[in-house]
Amino acid sequence: MISMDLTNQVAMVTGAGGGIGRALSLDLAGLGADMVLTCRTSRTQCEELAREIEGMGRRVCILQGDISSSQDCARMAEEAQAFYGGPVGILVNNAGYFYDVSPLIRMSDEQINHTIDVNLKGTMYMSREICRRLTDAGLPGRVVNITSGAAHSGRVDFSNYCASKAGILGLTRAMALELAPAHINVNSVSVGYVEVGRWEGDAGKDAVRANIIPRILLRRPGSPRDISRMVCFLVSGCGDWITGSDFIIDGGESCGRVPYEDG
Repeated sequence: MISMDLTNQVAMVTGAGGGIGRALSLDLAGLGADMVLTCRTSRTQCEELAREIEGMGRRVCILQGDISSSQDCARMAEEAQAFYGGPVGILVNNAGYFYDVSPLIRMSDEQINHTIDVNLKGTMYMSREICRRLTDAGLPGRVVNITSGAAHSGRVDFSNYCASKAGILGLTRAMALELAPAHINVNSVSVGYVEVGRWEGDAGKDAVRANIIPRILLRRPGSPRDISRMVCFLVSGCGDWITGSDFIIDGGESCGRVPYEDG
């Protein structure tokens, strides 16, 4: 029998305050996991989310910190372990930074460093801290790294973002090789165009939609839940024999040219 039950598991979602992170947290809790929600600035959103999860009968720990800081990642991993009396068994590296882009020849050191610090180094730092505690305890685990379609193809003016997300693909494979003997499965999910809260009130949303939707085979933007379903599959018993893999969830955009016109 197929089971996605996560009862007695503790799952950490970084960047849990909104969008994909919120959907991930609700769905993981819905499968029975107790939750660790991390945020940098969105404490209020995490507190609202925590109340929803507690209403489902699950326990919740909220931790605030900057994943681009190795010290903050170590502290949050330790506080999560102290709260639950054992290490986090499921880690979803969801937190990321998207906004500060420009042509490479005009890109500042700060634009390059901040994007790579959050997206790539932050994923490495948190993975190191959680997986170290799992291996020290001799326990199995699951890690899912959220990356992007930009990891697979170039994007004009997004060289810092593309590089940071492509780095996560290499990191995922290396982690899978290193951690397989410890029974820690590591995979990544490459996300296409998903409409989340940051688009609300954005004057450029319609222009972005007009450019992207015709390239998506399923002719609609993704939702946070489209991503969450894949992650839940991977961290459940359904993903027992899956590691070192990347799953592109983009409505078919990466397949190639759309073969039909809307009629």
